[in-house]
Formats: sequence, structure tokens, C-alpha cells
Amino acid sequence: MTATATRPAPALVLPKTVSIVAAVVAAIPFVIHAIATFSGYFGQDDFIILYRAGNSGPFDPGYLFQDYSGHIAPGMFLLAWFITALTPLNYTIAVIPVLLMQAGASILLWRLLVRLFGHRWGLLLPYAMYTFSSLILYSTMWWAYSVQLFPLLLTMFGAFNTHLTYLRTRESKHVVTTLLWTVAGMAFYEKAALFLPLLFGFTLLLGERAPWRVWLAHGVLLAGFVALYAGLTVSRIKEGLPSGDVIVEFLRRSVVDVFLPGLFGGPWTDPAMGAAISTPPLGLRIAAAAIAVAVIAGGIAVGGRKAVLAWSLLGAYVVVDLALVIITRLPEIGPLIGNDPRYTADAVPVTVLCGAFAYSSLRLKRPAAGVLVVLLGVSATFSYLWLAPGLKFEKAKQYVATAQAALKADPSIVLYDTPVPEEIMNKWFFVDGKASRVIGLLPGPPKFDQPAENMYLLDDNGTPRKINNVRDPVVGRPGPYAKCGYAVGYDTATIPLSGRVDGWRLLRMEYYTSGKGPVTIRLGKATHEIHLNDGLHVLYLVVDGSFDRVDINRATQVDPMCVVDVRIGTPMT
Repeated sequence: MTATATRPAPALVLPKTVSIVAAVVAAIPFVIHAIATFSGYFGQDDFIILYRAGNSGPFDPGYLFQDYSGHIAPGMFLLAWFITALTPLNYTIAVIPVLLMQAGASILLWRLLVRLFGHRWGLLLPYAMYTFSSLILYSTMWWAYSVQLFPLLLTMFGAFNTHLTYLRTRESKHVVTTLLWTVAGMAFYEKAALFLPLLFGFTLLLGERAPWRVWLAHGVLLAGFVALYAGLTVSRIKEGLPSGDVIVEFLRRSVVDVFLPGLFGGPWTDPAMGAAISTPPLGLRIAAAAIAVAVIAGGIAVGGRKAVLAWSLLGAYVVVDLALVIITRLPEIGPLIGNDPRYTADAVPVTVLCGAFAYSSLRLKRPAAGVLVVLLGVSATFSYLWLAPGLKFEKAKQYVATAQAALKADPSIVLYDTPVPEEIMNKWFFVDGKASRVIGLLPGPPKFDQPAENMYLLDDNGTPRKINNVRDPVVGRPGPYAKCGYAVGYDTATIPLSGRVDGWRLLRMEYYTSGKGPVTIRLGKATHEIHLNDGLHVLYLVVDGSFDRVDINRATQVDPMCVVDVRIGTPMT
């Protein structure tokens, strides 16, 4: 008789206690951030990105690879197209994908830390610095930035994990996977080009080496991306750098006022204009700088050469981060841009990883780790909730809701496209900073700048106001016919103006006719074909160009019309 071997039942592997606590450390700020974000709305660049998505196709290279203020981000524009195609201007739907990427990035970072250093309680502190970071949580309340940063962080941690797997297995397929993670990051944010030096430094910190073929593959990918980026963008690099005083002030604001306080539970201050934050009190800034010096010195004392290498890698990354701003944005905006955490938020995870390497030989006990994490989490949450109202874009939310209600009540309303308040879209957007970009994707869609007898414009609250006349007009000279002005029939009637019209204006024309039908109006190089109704009416027509006369004719067999008044100017309610 032969014995039958029995296979043991698979054992249920429970997560380590420290990993359960890590899940809580990630979940608490995630839930707080999600609640705060869902209560916000679109603002500024969001409307332009979504408007272009609503007027483009998902396979249009010109749309996907457009130069958007120096960014090439086909992944972002593809995601924007998908969201807009699914449900235009639905903020909840737009936020869900980036929140999922936020959760995925947190999971991958913890996995990376555990794979590198094991299940240590001391890892909870650097992990909390990332998950609770107000620099990340606050700046990503702005949707346009969240679809850059969270994909970057997700792909960064994905690339680090697969590169670590390669170093441990030496299987070439993991090099390919790392390259794919990098490509995915580049599709959303050009800072993914920094993955190569980060991976190289990561390899050195591990005391490992990778064959030259690995770095060649990464180098070829980087060179291809740089060539693509350079070929598709108009250079934002200015010919001359700002003065030394301006650069020093920018560096102080970026590092001392924003980055360091944000790392250690701050920045303990108010939101400011745009995505910027106010300068924290001097005492808090000094305390944050002192803690930073102590952490760096302590890391070197504990970790020796490895800590020096880790801090050097972090320093190089921060220098590149700031140098990119100095040669692109700083000349345009000035040192106040240093108060915007978006330009250093991506350095937070690099700080976390480098700090973990610097202190890798230190074993922090559970009670000490717990106390430090709680203190950091409470402080950072307080800072974040203090800042959060600054990027909820309440004005934009109210503006869109008011306009949507009015257009739903009367879908026939024709709107004259006007700039919106700066709280909604900044004046430097010029033609893109108008109402059509903000509400143009609402159901209907809204009618802008179409010929109409009654035309409206949206006030600063989004309420339609009826246009009654035009301000500072150029007027048509009196016509030759009493009580008729200019008789318009098959032959062209020319109405000379009191001056030249240049640029974007509104034409107001009073006319009457007994025969409805089409009319052709020529204004310089522009021609408008318009259908007129019989009776006494007013026509509003948006014009753009340069001209000093109005030519009108009715090229069909209909009764003549009388044009009794023409004036061209800016709308007046």
C-alpha cells in the first residue's frame, strides 16, 4: 500500500502590523484631501484644458502634443478628452482618476520602502512626511496640476519598484517595465525626464551596479524625449537671467519659506494669490531651517558616506527643480513665484527616499515613531485645512452654476463673449480668459457671439445682463433717404462710418423691412450672411477687424430694407 501525499492548505498571510498602521497613515490624509477636493471646483487653466478637449478628437496629434505653456502632456490631454466626452464640466468625475492615482502612488511608495528596508516602525515617519504633505495635498486641489503631479509620483514609484526588481533578479524584462513607467510619466509631466538620474543615484545608494546597456536604454529614451520636447515647444528660456538679488530672493522664498516648513508639518500660514501661500512667521521659518540642518547632520552622523550620497542626490534634484523655474518662469513672474508650492512639491518624495537611505541604519522604536508621526500628521493636517480654501475656486463654481441656471431657464440666450473675473481666469490668458472657455461646454451648448436681436453678457457673478446699446461708438453717417436712412436692395448700399473700427467690437444696427430673408454684410475682409425678420428690429453683430464702412446688400428678390442707425463699440447693459 502506498501512502498518498497530502498538500498542506495554503496559509493566510496577514499583513504586518506596521503595514496596517501605514495604511492608516495613508488613508487619513487621503480621505481629508478627497473631501476637501470634492468640495472645490475647476479654476484657471482647467477651463482651457477642458474646452480644448471638448473641441478636439482623442487621436488628433495637434491636440495631444500641443505646446501648453511650455508643457507637452499628451497623457493629460487624453485624460481631459475622456472626462469631457463622458460628462463635460463634471468636477466629481474629473477628480476621481487623480485621486485613484494618489492612492496608487501611496501604495507603491510604501511597498518600495518595505522592499528596501524591511518592515520597520521608523519608516512610518518619512512615509507620513509624504502622505500628509501639505505641499502636495494643497497644490493638487488645482485639477490642472493634480493631473501632472500624481501621474508623475505614481510612475516614479512604479519605476523605482521595477528597477529594484531588476537589480535583484537581473531579468531584462524589468528594464523594459521601468522604461514603460518612465514613458507613462513623460506623457503627463516633463519632469519624468529626471527619472534617469534618480534611478542612477538610487542604484548607487543600494551599492549596486547596472550594466551600461541599461543606462544606454534609459539614455536613448531621454534623448528621444528631449528631441520631441524641443521640437514641439517654443522655448520659454529667456535670453538673460534675472538679477542676482531676484534669484536669491526666489531661492529664499522657495526653500526657506515654503519647502522646509512644508516638509516638517507646515507651512502654518494663509493661502495667497493663485496657488501661492503667504510667508510663514519668521520664528517658524527659522525653526524649520534649524530642523533641516539637524536632520542633515544627524543623517551624516548615522549613515556616513551613504547619507552624504543621499543628501547630495536630494540637493541635486532640488537645484534642478529651482533652476528650471529660474530660467523659465522667474523672468516673467518675479520672485513671488517662490511662494508657489507647485514648483517644489515633486521634491517631497525624493526627500523622503533620500532621508530613509540616510537613516537606514537607525532603528526607531514603535513609541517614538508613533509620537513623531502623530505630531507631524496633526500639524500638517492643520496647515492643509488652513490653506485649502485658497484653491477651492468658489467664485468659479458660483459663476458656472449661476450661468447654467439662467441658460437652462432660457436656452435661446445669445451671449457676447467677455473676460471673466481674475479669480476665475487670470487676465494673462487673454483670448482664452473669456466666458466661452468657462461655460462653453455646458449642455446646449451656450450660444456665443452669434447674430441676434437680443444679446446678453455675463456679469462677474455669471448672471446674463441684456445689452441695450454700445459705448464709445463709431457711428454710421446719416443716410440719403429721409425716414429710411439707407435703402438696401439687390445693389450694395455703402454706409460710411465716422471713424475706423479696429479689433473686437459689437455692431448695433436698427432696420425695418416688409420682407424677411437673407442679407449680406461686409465689414472690411469679413463677410456675414444673416437672415432678417420682417418689421422693425435691432441686429447685434460681433465684429473683428479693421474697416471704415459697412457694405450691405440683399442678393435675392425680396423687398428692400431700411437701415436707420449703425453704431459700433463696446457693449453696454
